[in-house]
Amino acid sequence: MRKAMMLLVLLWIVGSDISAQERKLTLTLRQQPLKELFKQIEKHCDYGFIYSDEVVQDTMLVSIKVKDMAVSNVLGTALKAHRLVFNLISEKLIAVGYQNYPLKNRDVSRSAFSGTITDKNGVGIPFVSLTLLRSSDIIEKTVSDDNGFYQLSSPLLPEHGYRLLATFVGYKPLEISFTLVDISHLQKLVMFEDAQTLQTVTVVNTKPLIERKTDRYIVNVENGSLAQGLSAFEVLQKSPGIWVNQDGSIRIKGNQSVMVMINDVVQRMSQDDLAEYLKSLRSEDISKIEVIYNPPAEFEAAGTGGIVHIVLNKSRKDGLNGSLNARYQKQGKQGLITSGSSLAYKLKRLYLAGNGSYTNDKNSSYGEETFYYPDASTFSNTTVRSNKISRYQYRFNAVYDIASNQSLAIQNTGSKNQPSQLFLTDINYRNITTRTGYARADWDRKIKFNSTTLNYTWKIDSLGSSLKVIGDYSENAKKEQNQLLTTYSSPLSNMQSRTLTPSSTEIYAGQIDYTKNWKNKLELKSGIKYSAIHRDNESISENLAQGLWINNPLISNQFLYKEQLAMAYTTLEKTIGPNSLKIGLRAEQTHSNGLSVTSGDAFKRKYFSLFPSVYLMRTLNEDKGSSLFLNYSKRLQRPSFNDLNPYRLQVHDYMILTGNPDLLPQYSHNFQAGYNFLSHYSFDVYFSSTANLIALLANTIANNVVEYKSFNFRKGTEYGLNLNASPQISKAWKSNYSLSLYRASASTNNLGNTKTTLAAKSMQTISFKKLPSLDIILEYKSPSLSGNTRLGHLFYVDLMLSQKIIKEKGVLRIYLSDVFNTVGEKEFSFNNGTIIDFYQKRQTRNISLSFSYNFSLGNKFNQNNIEQSNKEENRRMGN
Repeated sequence: MRKAMMLLVLLWIVGSDISAQERKLTLTLRQQPLKELFKQIEKHCDYGFIYSDEVVQDTMLVSIKVKDMAVSNVLGTALKAHRLVFNLISEKLIAVGYQNYPLKNRDVSRSAFSGTITDKNGVGIPFVSLTLLRSSDIIEKTVSDDNGFYQLSSPLLPEHGYRLLATFVGYKPLEISFTLVDISHLQKLVMFEDAQTLQTVTVVNTKPLIERKTDRYIVNVENGSLAQGLSAFEVLQKSPGIWVNQDGSIRIKGNQSVMVMINDVVQRMSQDDLAEYLKSLRSEDISKIEVIYNPPAEFEAAGTGGIVHIVLNKSRKDGLNGSLNARYQKQGKQGLITSGSSLAYKLKRLYLAGNGSYTNDKNSSYGEETFYYPDASTFSNTTVRSNKISRYQYRFNAVYDIASNQSLAIQNTGSKNQPSQLFLTDINYRNITTRTGYARADWDRKIKFNSTTLNYTWKIDSLGSSLKVIGDYSENAKKEQNQLLTTYSSPLSNMQSRTLTPSSTEIYAGQIDYTKNWKNKLELKSGIKYSAIHRDNESISENLAQGLWINNPLISNQFLYKEQLAMAYTTLEKTIGPNSLKIGLRAEQTHSNGLSVTSGDAFKRKYFSLFPSVYLMRTLNEDKGSSLFLNYSKRLQRPSFNDLNPYRLQVHDYMILTGNPDLLPQYSHNFQAGYNFLSHYSFDVYFSSTANLIALLANTIANNVVEYKSFNFRKGTEYGLNLNASPQISKAWKSNYSLSLYRASASTNNLGNTKTTLAAKSMQTISFKKLPSLDIILEYKSPSLSGNTRLGHLFYVDLMLSQKIIKEKGVLRIYLSDVFNTVGEKEFSFNNGTIIDFYQKRQTRNISLSFSYNFSLGNKFNQNNIEQSNKEENRRMGN
């Protein structure tokens, strides 16, 4: 019973995203134990119960038949017959205790008394069971509230001795003898932790790997096979239904780009920078991953392909708690070393927490590229790339509870990544004559990201109504240098150049969110947000002449960009029996200004857009997890800051990258319909139509130079189906399967491409007591389409062995990735008569050894998450 009570308390503390409004129940019970009624309410209405077996006895039976009745009325009717009462302690927790009643004795000189019961730090202890006794007779029982306050209503008789007994899991029992004359010391009671009890209580997370909700599904990482010894990037690669390419692109349906969020904050970085940042985060810090195909109106409208939301762990203990982790990975002849730690501390109303990690990554890759031109000439090169990358990441937050329902929080997050890459390339250009050469490119970057958030939260009532006010500031700074030395068989063609591309981006944001819940399963959400973005991006191109660096003004550029976003949204959600409906509308006004300081070219943009969303779901069989759903949402994708910058970066003599200030935002209409069944299976079909699709295009310009530049395709369409299954073969063998089949097409005025793609992933986890657990992960993806580029197939097999050690507080893991060394990157594109054939092989077959250890000094506590406001803009902060 002690473990069950602790688990119920923990579940309340952790909480969830489900609304805590009072729900209604339809149920029939005939002469069933009262505890069975509690189980049914827990199952269907998402409430938890706390009580003592002495109070709710197995012999207490209940017969009840209700239809669509409020939970409070159901409990009031069922408990009254057993002289019991209930109290809604929090939004999701109900305490059950004895009904307070006066003794039938007129010889009374004093009425009820009350007090508080706290720990040694003066913090109130909730849910303490208190028993008032006279001799051996029980007079009254009660439970303290969530602030440790208790009240006993039974009158005291003079010249009688009483005993007050207080018990709670994890604390030493407290017993006090007193008489009516002296009860002043009962106004403040102090309980002390029972260290021996704490050492023996173990709470185990039994959540399944996959949980399905109306508008999303959840990958539970914590305490699962993906919880230790991996980076956040690798966790996404191994998660069901998430498809991650080696270049860092992340997809959840088809070939559409997604928006990545971490703790409600959109990561406003370029694809490369985001991949580096995710590689600095540790899997030990991840609680779950939410996959949202069609986000509702309360989410920003950016991200046509949906949202991947990474939720980090909350600290849950008093005192000092934390974790340590380390990993070494052998990558061919080189290696990766990473280490990290986290600490959390609570003192009364103040919560402090922080974590950090460091990674030193050395690896290499090999690439081949060939351009076939319309004049029958060819350019080919082979490149060996050596990478040296250091990554630092930290997060600190502090929360102060102003009152029991109000809190003020501040959070600071930062990262510093320093990739240093060396490209050694053999060049061969064949036309009438053959021209051979050798190129050396040194590409060095320093990327800094910092974000500070201030957050005020007011929980208005016990139904889940709340008000949030959020303000934050983010800054991204990058220093980048690319130095190129090219040596040809003809010395007159030799060249040495360098490109410096410093950039900085600042984002100021503020928002107010209001949520109102009613007892009739009606929820209203509304909010406003404003953000201002300032970006300074410079591209300085220089050539070496006679030992001096000479600026090349023709391709140098400084670009200033400002953007202001004003947003407002409203959603309304209603549940009627087995049916639920959610409708929403979001409005976004965009003002943007771009100026090329070097050329004087400027542009101004102003556009207003409405984004409606509709969600329908009908529950067919709640016990079997069967339901039908249908949803629609309109989304947009703004051009990244980098794409709008009219810079020109020369990779080598025959390839350049450049921006396009004429890019327009793309708009998508997304439809989805599906069926969840047998709790472990899900099937859906979807259709997406996009106008002004943004995609990278390769064009051949003067002197057979290939220019990579983003353009607006006239339209893009995509439709397909997804199938997810997570059957449990046996108690020791769990499995998960993901299948995606889709057809994508993109067209411009003179170019059209269509491709059907099949993607499949399998995860098998086999675990036995006292033996290492084995994870087998397989993934296959057939050739796919991106813009006018066709991507090759993907196939890999990973193996992981994990063993818990040191009283199950530590985990030792061996991880072998890409066992058969089959992962390669193949790209093929054709435009205006030019064919580009590209292949790259990274070091993917690696073996790693990792260790993680969790330590704890103190009792469970709840560390508040800090929500941030600067959302979609930061995704576009990429350089």
